[in-house]
Amino acid sequence: MPVYLSAGLILLVVSHAAFAKGNYEFQLTCPGRATMTVSRDDYGISTLMWPEHQFEIAAGETFSQLTSGDRVSVTQFRNGDQMMVDDRTEETFFSYAGSDKIISCVRSADFDMHGVMLPPWEPPASSLSS
Repeated sequence: MPVYLSAGLILLVVSHAAFAKGNYEFQLTCPGRATMTVSRDDYGISTLMWPEHQFEIAAGETFSQLTSGDRVSVTQFRNGDQMMVDDRTEETFFSYAGSDKIISCVRSADFDMHGVMLPPWEPPASSLSS
């Protein structure tokens, strides 16, 4: 029994890695708001930014299915905005907080984002001796 469990966990990790896109961002232009920048990372965090210092965050996404069978990922940001992406076509839609209207948006190509590894902080040697 433990052998099957281990094999199942390995399969789950490998299948998840096959679908992971890495860290990336794209521009999203939707009627009613300035062009937005959406950033997504491996850990399921999404950020949404647009001019005049507007910034929202979302953790994770839910999935739904269209009558055509296409899977749609739905990201709900903290302010109530929702972004919907057809996983097959990458057609992207948006619903602003407080509105039931779903609008079609123009999406740019994805751009890779490269993380920056910061060195660990160490106190100066002089502060250790006091």
